[in-house]
Amino acid sequence: MTAIELRPARPEDREFLHSLSPRLSGVPGPAWHDRAAMDGFQDRYMEATFAKVDPAAQTLVAWSADGKPLGYIHMRPFKDGVTDEPCGYVSLLALTEQAEGKGVAHLMMQSAESWARAQGYRFLCLDVFADNRHAVEFYERRGFQTETLRMVKPL
Repeated sequence: MTAIELRPARPEDREFLHSLSPRLSGVPGPAWHDRAAMDGFQDRYMEATFAKVDPAAQTLVAWSADGKPLGYIHMRPFKDGVTDEPCGYVSLLALTEQAEGKGVAHLMMQSAESWARAQGYRFLCLDVFADNRHAVEFYERRGFQTETLRMVKPL
């Protein structure tokens, strides 16, 4: 992929952001949650994330040179689970199918790191489903490490 432009999301991008919701809910998740549960989770998470404008948060949309939206990333302030100090949090990262493997997610993560450093944060964190090996490996290649594991036993 040639030139990729990242720009802050605009109100007219809302439909595009929500259009990628099925891509997020369709990732490998826990076997005990069916697709309907994952869709519901993703819908609730998207609604909560974008329900109000947080001036400290930032959503960037990636565009191809020919004006096609490729994906987006949403970063927001968070608190470290151990020290309670402010840190950055990547709450959403989604790509169109056509953008996968083209360096778009890598570019967006570089922007997230720059955003977090500009805020003076010492950490950038995120959550990912353990069964989503593709995403886990992507983040590990970028230096992310597992800090905690939440374990679940279906009854």
